[in-house]
Amino acid sequence: MQVYYDLETPAELVQESIVTVGVFDGLHLGHQAVIQQVLTQSEKLNLASFVLTFDPPPLAFLDPKRCPPALTTPAKKVEILEQFGVDGVVFVPFDAYLQQMSPDAFVQQVLLQRLHARQVIIGYDWQFGRGRSGNAEALKQLGDRYQFNVMTVGPVQLHGMPVHSTRIREAIAGGNLNLVSELLGRRYSIIGEVIPGAGRGRQIGFPTANIDPRNQMLPPSGVYAIRAKLAGHIFSGIMNMGNRPTFDGVDFQIETHLFDFEEMIYGKSIEIFFIEKIRDEQKFPNPEILVNQIKQDIATAKTLLKRRTEMPITAESRVNGKKI
Repeated sequence: MQVYYDLETPAELVQESIVTVGVFDGLHLGHQAVIQQVLTQSEKLNLASFVLTFDPPPLAFLDPKRCPPALTTPAKKVEILEQFGVDGVVFVPFDAYLQQMSPDAFVQQVLLQRLHARQVIIGYDWQFGRGRSGNAEALKQLGDRYQFNVMTVGPVQLHGMPVHSTRIREAIAGGNLNLVSELLGRRYSIIGEVIPGAGRGRQIGFPTANIDPRNQMLPPSGVYAIRAKLAGHIFSGIMNMGNRPTFDGVDFQIETHLFDFEEMIYGKSIEIFFIEKIRDEQKFPNPEILVNQIKQDIATAKTLLKRRTEMPITAESRVNGKKI
């Protein structure tokens, strides 16, 4: 899969293509229904399949205070789209230039001149152009004018409600990890760099990797059974998110203990998959009682991790029963 970070390079390299456009935060079941159509039409018409997305997203530029935490980093989007079999993804920074584009200009300058779109496939609620003035109907009219086809994909329903990113964020904030996994078709995860911590975990016999999640959506604080992906390998472990009240902590930290793992991994990227919450964070009278509780947490986590294997942690997702 080709990955581009500007609009000029694709214009030079890409032939005619099938394109979809969106933020695609989460790449959830609703997004996957759109991607499935892109791949289907790409194979049918023997054209390249392309995803145009934004980094940073439009709301981060238009109203940063209202921009929610991310469900997927750009790197995670690339990984998932590559697993699905997309030919190329273009990351475009949403800026003043794009903000001022009319729907007509966006179609001509981006979809046609840069990506040479023969067909554009969008979600049912997609909007584009200056002031979000363009919608699916406007795109179809432009398609008639400039001779490209437009397909609109309707909402994917789960438990009687449409799948969308806001619903996923609400489920994460509420700690409903099972629902989050269903909406995504995979385990929810965050990716972060391992950073130095205070070293207290190692002092009490449970070395931890402290993780910087940056602006990613997090579930409630507490202790979780997790799986971790590091350098292409999958490990099991537990993770504590919170302020470490036993040590009178103030700053929020994410500390991960991987079972049977002793390597120094500062500066490396690690992906954490949330499997199940074990307990809330709590303050213990002394470190000795905390150590005993951690031992119990590890035993609980190992039992949970043996049992919870039904949901893939990678992007082996299905839409309407069909594997993408």
